Amino acid sequence: MRLLGGRLTLSIFEGQGRSSCPSWLAVIRPISQCRLAPLLPGSDILAWHATLEFVPWIPPQPSSKPTWSETYGKTLMSGDDGSWTVAEIELVRRFRKAGWQAGWVDTFGNAPQEWGRWLVTPDSLPLPLGTPYRVITNAVDPDGGGSPDVVAWREGSIASAVFVESKMKDAIRPDQEKWFREAKNAGVSHNQWAIARWRKSKA
Repeated sequence: MRLLGGRLTLSIFEGQGRSSCPSWLAVIRPISQCRLAPLLPGSDILAWHATLEFVPWIPPQPSSKPTWSETYGKTLMSGDDGSWTVAEIELVRRFRKAGWQAGWVDTFGNAPQEWGRWLVTPDSLPLPLGTPYRVITNAVDPDGGGSPDVVAWREGSIASAVFVESKMKDAIRPDQEKWFREAKNAGVSHNQWAIARWRKSKA
């Protein structure tokens, strides 16, 4: 049971053991067994760590590479349809394909307009999810710093939501650890979040 918004809420993840990999992680297609470990070395905050692979996108010849304004400075991957995509969008796509509602929270706020259908804002989230999400985020940074890249949900409440931080080589930042700590203090289970570390496949 969780105390959220002054009332007890049963999380759909409560019945899962501390070391039992949450079933929702299969949606993001990890290539190896997910593991429960500290969010970063020395932290008392636990997180699920998943390893993913994406196929690099190679521009067809003789076309030129997309510009920064088109790619947002992101590493380009090949989507299921062969078009280029980025890790955050691909994670959202996988959740939606599996029947979840999901979106990328672009905290910088400058993502290309064409990506709008993949984005969500804290204010656009269902109220039972958006309200505690904003409380957690505002406790860290009112501008959204530290919040995970992707949020996905089924029933529109924070008890049914999951959060995924997409990483390639960069480390978890202090403000990101603080966000997960605030989420834990608000009653969110570590079974509801994951660090998705991805690499380029050799295919």
